[in-house]
Formats: sequence, C-alpha cells, structure tokens
Amino acid sequence: MTSKKPSTYWGEAIEAGDARRKQEQLDVARNVILAGIEMAFLVSGSGLAALHETETAMGAFLAAHNAPLAAEIAAIKTEGTA
Repeated sequence: MTSKKPSTYWGEAIEAGDARRKQEQLDVARNVILAGIEMAFLVSGSGLAALHETETAMGAFLAAHNAPLAAEIAAIKTEGTA
C-alpha cells in the first residue's frame, strides 16, 4: 500500500521543471564527454586511445564521487579492434 500525495498544479510544475533541469544537465554532461573524446582523439590521433583516455578519466571521477558505481564499471571489460 503506497500513499501518494494528490497531484496539484504546482506539484506538477515543480516536477516538470526538475525533469527539464535534469535533462539539461544530462545534455551538458554528454556534450562535455564528447568534447573530451574529441580532444583526446585530436591529441592521440587514435579513436581507441581517445576512448581509453576518456574511460580512464571517467574511472577516476567515479572513484572519487561514487565508489559503488566505479566498482561496477571496473568489472566491465571493453574489447575492440580498429
């Protein structure tokens, strides 16, 4: 049995604003990551090296800010050929 607050205009407006801000933050984060990959590619000249550098940077960021997620990602092995 879950109790849910009745929906109100202001509650819905706040939730819509929160969802919009979260989506904007995700869009900015995606663009920053893509810019980082592009910069690493320009410096290294290799797409795989760029992805590796980006993966290393994200690993360090996650380790500093979200240890459980970092451990989960560390368990993922990436493989590929170019």
